[in-house]
Amino acid sequence: MTPLPEFAEAVLAAVVLIAAATDLKRREIPNWLTLGGILAGLGLHGWLQGWQGLKFSAAGLGLAALIFIPLFIMRWLGGGDVKLMGAVGALAGAQNMILIFVLDAILGGIAALVLVIVRGRFLRTLRNIPRMFRLERDSELEAGGERSMGLPRAVTIAAATLLVLWGSSRG
Repeated sequence: MTPLPEFAEAVLAAVVLIAAATDLKRREIPNWLTLGGILAGLGLHGWLQGWQGLKFSAAGLGLAALIFIPLFIMRWLGGGDVKLMGAVGALAGAQNMILIFVLDAILGGIAALVLVIVRGRFLRTLRNIPRMFRLERDSELEAGGERSMGLPRAVTIAAATLLVLWGSSRG
């Protein structure tokens, strides 16, 4: 992991924890939090490290956009999740964003599998996979749709981010 200034780590941890709490409670991630996180990342890194810091933050934001906007277009992720990953990228930088993305994908996959099994929707979900790749429009297949599983993605994003931060403090 690329080391971050302690204040940037604290802001990043606060952003993902607030996002997880609001996603669990209200099933939304507020714009003031995500857009504020993006601005905080750009401003903080720019202020602390000048143009190098601004490039560091912009690269993380750009990588998040490159990865997550296509998933939003396919309706596999909600807009709040995409903006949250933008904030994470702006605060953590591109190299850390890759680690957080991989860990979040693993944690999100495990959480989704557990949720599908607990809710008795395993076979139904298997049948829906080809429909997702055909980009069919159905509220069951869309992130945040009224019939979707409703996995609060901010929770796994927060867990992945905090694990990466914790790992970097131990190394």
